[in-house]
Amino acid sequence: MLFPVIQKQPTGPSILLVEDDVDQRTLLQTALGQKGFRVCAVGDARAALHRMTLERFQVIVSDLGLPGMNGDEFLRHVRMYNEEIPFVMLTGVNDVNIAVQSMQDGADEYMLKPASPSTLHARIHAAVESRKLKFAQHKAVLDADKAQLEGFLRGVQALVNSLEAKDQYTRDHSASVAEVSMLMARQIPGMDSNAMREIRIGSMLHDIGKIGVPLEILHKDGPLDDNEWDEIKRHPGYGARILEPLSKKYPEVQRIVLHEHERWDGRGYPDGISGTDIPLGSRLIMIADTYDAICSTRPYRKARSKEEARDIILEGAGSQFDPDLVPVFDCVLADLPAPRA
Repeated sequence: MLFPVIQKQPTGPSILLVEDDVDQRTLLQTALGQKGFRVCAVGDARAALHRMTLERFQVIVSDLGLPGMNGDEFLRHVRMYNEEIPFVMLTGVNDVNIAVQSMQDGADEYMLKPASPSTLHARIHAAVESRKLKFAQHKAVLDADKAQLEGFLRGVQALVNSLEAKDQYTRDHSASVAEVSMLMARQIPGMDSNAMREIRIGSMLHDIGKIGVPLEILHKDGPLDDNEWDEIKRHPGYGARILEPLSKKYPEVQRIVLHEHERWDGRGYPDGISGTDIPLGSRLIMIADTYDAICSTRPYRKARSKEEARDIILEGAGSQFDPDLVPVFDCVLADLPAPRA
């Protein structure tokens, strides 16, 4: 009596194989399957990126010479949002410069085609171990940076508390500006977690330099004279100096705070820079800051409505505000904090 042969299900890592040559793709998919890997094989990088949105893979094996998006571009795209996945690059060109560039872009292994199944099997395991080590080292650095950042921010928070004790408006204003800035930032394509973190910190601390402004100027009910206005315009510089310890690890936070009062048309302060020379975080804060100022009750006027704030900000597109960010503001208007008394 004949018994049916039961195919053993692969139990090894799940591999995304990207190879445009049909014969090579079939050969490698079969060989890796026989080695116990679970293989999803596609013919180009765009199909690979699509598959990565549908399932998780433990390893990527990709040809360099792909149609459309090359393997090196695919690798850089992967590394923008995934630092953990091991990546093996295959190529038919024996070029040291290409190999070095691939490793600099984030490949863990680089090998010439045709790749024998046994060699590729060994390289995949080597890539897995290499990536584990790299990620562990990277995580250790991030943990140390995080501890350093948290320690510094605790000290800055003490300054914020001191400022808030002087001016209740500043606390509520900073929190509101941070909320609006982050709502807008999340709508911008390509924003990575580090950029989001720096914008969040910068928006929370954008007024920290006011700790150096005399209280009588901050609380003055009427218009400021020229000397008082000059003093107010110094506060971004004060803030940048306070945040100097962040400049090596998080330089954008310091730049965001320094330039948060620059205008798109170059008529802002302290440096009068314009357009995209102004950091993105500062351009976001300029809109968020204006929105909260309009929608907040001050000693000399009552809060105005969301609709009034919207009209003022739309009118300022291209002069005070980045014209590309004003539509982003308009898109999130319904989710913004309500006017506060």
